[in-house]
Amino acid sequence: MAKRDMSREELFAMVWERPTSEIAIELGISDVAVGKLCQKLQVPKPSRGYWARVEAGQTPRRPALKAFREELEAKRKSALQARTAGHFTELQAKFVKAALDELRNRGVGHQVNTSRLRHISALDQDVAAQVLLLIQGQGQKWAESGRVEVTWGTSVRASVGKLVERLMPIARPQLLAFETEKKRHSFSAAGPIVFVRWTAELQARIATLAAIARNQNLSHVVMPLSAADHAWSSTHLYQPESDFVLNSYLCISPEAAWIEWYRRSWNEENPLERHATNNVKLRDVMPIDFLDGDESKALPLTIPEARVKPYRSRLNALDEAERIYEMMVKAAYAMDRSIPNDILAMADRIWFGTERPFQAAREAFAHIETDLEHWEQQLEAERSQLAQAVLGVTIGDTVTSQRNGMLLRISSESISLYSTDKSITFVISGKRFRKDGTLGKIYETLSFALDRSEAAPKRDV
Repeated sequence: MAKRDMSREELFAMVWERPTSEIAIELGISDVAVGKLCQKLQVPKPSRGYWARVEAGQTPRRPALKAFREELEAKRKSALQARTAGHFTELQAKFVKAALDELRNRGVGHQVNTSRLRHISALDQDVAAQVLLLIQGQGQKWAESGRVEVTWGTSVRASVGKLVERLMPIARPQLLAFETEKKRHSFSAAGPIVFVRWTAELQARIATLAAIARNQNLSHVVMPLSAADHAWSSTHLYQPESDFVLNSYLCISPEAAWIEWYRRSWNEENPLERHATNNVKLRDVMPIDFLDGDESKALPLTIPEARVKPYRSRLNALDEAERIYEMMVKAAYAMDRSIPNDILAMADRIWFGTERPFQAAREAFAHIETDLEHWEQQLEAERSQLAQAVLGVTIGDTVTSQRNGMLLRISSESISLYSTDKSITFVISGKRFRKDGTLGKIYETLSFALDRSEAAPKRDV
């Protein structure tokens, strides 16, 4: 049988019935040629050691020929998608070019060659963010005005929507999302999220406005947003029919920012309707160095004895309260579990007759469990308050210290202390600030030690 006349099914039957070396002799070709023929016809070959297992009396499983073809086809499509993932379609390239031309007309310089725009890698982070916002806000208007030579419809809208989704991973670091207060079904033209281009220049302006609001004791200051500054959610393209949405305003208070916008009612005689997003805390999104009145508190790795001296009596009282608490917990635990109830009942009958002092004591300790939990909460509150008093730090303060020669800055969320006979350890935990000064998501703990022998006289045991 000539190899050119062999079907895929026939070759599959051959390579799974005999070793490749025997098939090569029969066909008059080399082993390598048999392998290439299998690859050409998409025929899976037995794995190494398959024929040795057959000779040993085993019956290894053969793959399904159809399933193998589907697997290869899926791999081919996946590889094709990976190669073309970053390429713009001809339609998408038109909208990207229109956005780049708009930026250049506004005096925004960029180094993108619009005559050879093919791949998403041609856009850097900042340009991608501006292009995304412009396409979301102006895409349909460009199509209907003829600036982009397409007929706006469902397919074009879907293609532009996919373009926005592809731009989002690059642009996202430059965008800050403001979520709306709640879903408003009547407000169909706007998405649930408003994206704002969060540049260093805008952050500096916000810091200035926040300082004005703080210094002038104002509830907030308002700044209008231009079309290039913001756009609606990437899953809801902004449409011209939503022009009943009037101007959008960025509102800044000393601690937070949010967006307000107004729309006309369907009855033009009614007053404008106000809509707003949720508040975003400035400390969560702004570099800490931009915010006035929020200075970091630097603490040394070792707390000096002078800081603890005014609180010696309070510290000793805390130690004594904790020692009594531990003793009560151990007693309650022993009374509750060490002796079975039937043995306690027998002891009551032998020694006390109808009286039940042992069982009454156990029941009393069972009731004291709630009191012990309350006692523990009070002790923890005192630890936190005493630690804050000694360190001069409160919850919400920014604390800076050294760790392994590196500066570490966190926003304190919990403050406490733990003491032994030899030392006192102060612990501050909270989210760590990133290198750019914004508050991150990673929790860190700062520890500050004090030699107990210097802080307070030792107790007599």
